[in-house]
Amino acid sequence: MDKLQLWREELDTLDDQIISLFSRRFAICREVAVYKRETGIPMMQTGRVKEVKKRAADKGRARGLRDVFTTALYDLIIDEACEIEDEIIDGHP
Repeated sequence: MDKLQLWREELDTLDDQIISLFSRRFAICREVAVYKRETGIPMMQTGRVKEVKKRAADKGRARGLRDVFTTALYDLIIDEACEIEDEIIDGHP
């Protein structure tokens, strides 16, 4: 097996892990949304969103990731989490 194939297999394994982690993250977001609905907590928590983005940017920067990448990635992640929460809190399928 050549080096390129080995790297591709490693990338495939990492991609599988990333997808699994996203699935777990959004499962927790669903639990949070149910809790917010039951307790009347508003969906949008602006302070928390800023905290998550800053933490991600700081951790990414410390690991050599470009801020523009980390910011774009977390914009997508948070947008998806908000969609999930909206559906659960507002009762939309």
